[in-house]
Amino acid sequence: MMTILMSLLGFLITIAVLVAFHEFGHFWVARKLGVKVLTYSLGFGKAIWSTRRGPDAIEYRIAMLPLGGYVKMLDEREGPVDPAEQHRAFNNQPVWKRFLIVLAGPVANLLLALALWMLMFMVGVQGVLPKAGVLAPGSLLAQSGVRDGDVITRVGNQVIHSLADLRLAVLEGGVDSAKVPIEYEHRGAVSEGTLDLTRLKPLAGNPSNSSRDVLKAIGFTLWSPPGDALIHTVLPHSPAEMAGLKKGDVILKINGASYRDPWNLIEQIEHSAGVPVRLTVQRGQSTDVIEVTPKTETQKLADGQIRTIGRMGAQLGLVPAAIVQAKQDGVHLLVLDRYAPLTALSMAASRSWSMTTLTLSVFGGLLTGQASLSNLSGPVAIAEFAGQSLIIGFSTFLGFLALVSLSLAIMNLLPVPLLDGGHLVMYVIEAIRGKPAEAAMEAFATKLGLFFLVSLMAIAFYNDMSRLLH
Repeated sequence: MMTILMSLLGFLITIAVLVAFHEFGHFWVARKLGVKVLTYSLGFGKAIWSTRRGPDAIEYRIAMLPLGGYVKMLDEREGPVDPAEQHRAFNNQPVWKRFLIVLAGPVANLLLALALWMLMFMVGVQGVLPKAGVLAPGSLLAQSGVRDGDVITRVGNQVIHSLADLRLAVLEGGVDSAKVPIEYEHRGAVSEGTLDLTRLKPLAGNPSNSSRDVLKAIGFTLWSPPGDALIHTVLPHSPAEMAGLKKGDVILKINGASYRDPWNLIEQIEHSAGVPVRLTVQRGQSTDVIEVTPKTETQKLADGQIRTIGRMGAQLGLVPAAIVQAKQDGVHLLVLDRYAPLTALSMAASRSWSMTTLTLSVFGGLLTGQASLSNLSGPVAIAEFAGQSLIIGFSTFLGFLALVSLSLAIMNLLPVPLLDGGHLVMYVIEAIRGKPAEAAMEAFATKLGLFFLVSLMAIAFYNDMSRLLH
């Protein structure tokens, strides 16, 4: 229940902030250029709160449907306009003014993304040290020269501080199908290798059977201090529940043999699909052997390969004693980096550029068929990610807001009728021709844009539901 509430809260905050800034961009530039603004609305439909302010009695409102917003300007196409105010109507403005007013919304989101990432880097970015655990022989990462216990410090031209940095760098390299240089610390010395990402297909697959984690595709597993696995959660109707495993159980052995850490245990379970395994379990002061048969699942990895794995339906973690011992031994897997304002601004600009090129690559892949439509996410997925980032912490939520703000800006700049980008294309055509496009052409473009957007929303909603049901 708490997770649902946090998702709802995160979604509302996300929509409120991003829509407010987007519409404020239109609002501010319109007023600066002398266009009369009638309404500034967050949300659609019936107003749940409204007030009027200023000499133009602008209506500021919050509406019931929190899926967007709008700025309504004086416009002769929407009703009669007093002759004394015709010079302030949007439709009577020169094309360059209309162009700037429409462009201002996406620009506001771009600037917001930059500011949010800058603030995130200043507040401090907490992450997990990219220290490799046991690597599968023949995996892409093992072929690059990385060994168990190595810390990855650079991929391509990106410095790696955390798992999030590593995931982004691998994703970018995978989208570009590139062979990228990789640097890693091995026993205190920096070594170099080449990570071959040419076969990685991070944008392929579908939401019901795909492992979207590109780190799994290259064979990365996170290093863990040695220790037994503690069961945090047992899923209802899972093999673990049916076998009698419970939250709080400590798994000491698998098939009579010890294991190094929870990751190693999970790996053995994944390789035991449909095969009974005997788990030696400590519950309180008693020890018992429980037999579990992991259910068989198929996964399509980001490199396009299909694999069969076993799942027993339990969330595992390291026993507290092992965590305490690791801290006493000076092991630190969590990193927290804070940066000065100028450095943070530079890093924010770099992150904005990286995410812009990646997003454009995704859109390009969707058009050419190289990327699956399953990569599209709708409001349900946004709410889920918003809630998760809000739970993790303020800095993580700032990064999430920045990413969605940037995505909103790029999406709105697509040359699709009904979006800001579609209007901008029409204004460019008008500037070249010296007159607006014919009404019939605009009407056709509007219908085409509506069909495109409704189709996109339907696919995104279907993907959301598929992920939830899965």
